Amino acid sequence: MTPAPARSLARRVLTHPLVWAAFLLAGALPLLGTAADFWGFLLSLLAGWAAGHAVVRGLLRLRPTALSVCVHIALSAAGGLMLFAMVQPGEWPIAVPPTVRTALSFGAITLSGWIWLALLSRATAAVQAGSARRAAQLVEPEWRRDSDDWTLRLPVVALRRSTYVAATVILGALAAGAMGVFVFVFADLAQRVGPMAMLLLLGWTVGLPVYLLILVIARARTVDAEVRIGRRGLRVRTADDVTLLDAGLDGIQSLFWSARNAPTRVVIRPTAGAGLVLLAGMARRPRGAAATIPELPRRLVRVLEDAGLGVPSARRPRSSEVTFARAGARTSVDTGVGVRPDSRRSRT
Repeated sequence: MTPAPARSLARRVLTHPLVWAAFLLAGALPLLGTAADFWGFLLSLLAGWAAGHAVVRGLLRLRPTALSVCVHIALSAAGGLMLFAMVQPGEWPIAVPPTVRTALSFGAITLSGWIWLALLSRATAAVQAGSARRAAQLVEPEWRRDSDDWTLRLPVVALRRSTYVAATVILGALAAGAMGVFVFVFADLAQRVGPMAMLLLLGWTVGLPVYLLILVIARARTVDAEVRIGRRGLRVRTADDVTLLDAGLDGIQSLFWSARNAPTRVVIRPTAGAGLVLLAGMARRPRGAAATIPELPRRLVRVLEDAGLGVPSARRPRSSEVTFARAGARTSVDTGVGVRPDSRRSRT
């Protein structure tokens, strides 16, 4: 019988990607330049993928991680230069048979591509891990219960609902106008770059400056607000004791609550008087504070339902959004239609 160490070594050799890359490349060479050259091209691509898999596996085992990332970036750049050199006209510096050159060229495509994809995957994973770590460290505003009232304190940008709707419409019209002007003035360029590149160009040159301007204005208008909801009604006031809205629950036509979807906001439409929009995501907030709104507690949801504010079911809502509307009331596009908050994430 073959000793166990020998079987283990043979298994490692036969399952190593570089060994398969050599086999595939050797199988591709006799097929290239013949009637079966398609299979030679396919084997060359598979050989490059196997070699790339071996390189990536070695990079992931390399320690420390910083050295592994640096070598990975260097190999990605080297792969790009290799592809660039291979597609240049003329002969190679050294004499290489045409079939070998073709096999290496096709193998280099999948070799470099696999290394690039692995680098992109590592970068994406690092960004996601960093975002998740920062999100876990952020402090979210919390509800405080006092008898039958629930109180929430958080920084917001308070706007009349009519102002919020007008600003949304104006920004949408400006975006459409900017795109139309760009297509009309730079028609040739728009046709050459394509729709996706055009959107990216408009986003960086027009959308980003406008967004930064809006963000500066929103930060300047930030106020510390207190939202108090209970059986006696709904009241919103600032830290300076300025009442923004005070109405009984029977005087509320609809209440929209977007806890995590941008822009995180609360939209209140009273039966009489102007509506109120509280933008939390764009407000200036203390360091370490989350740009989210806690979901409505389950018991508070029952209070709203007992007051006649039900959840419409006309459209499928987005996650973390809820709309309460009185029977017969219309819900508008700025509020949307939601579902009941997830009771597992609600605070009582």
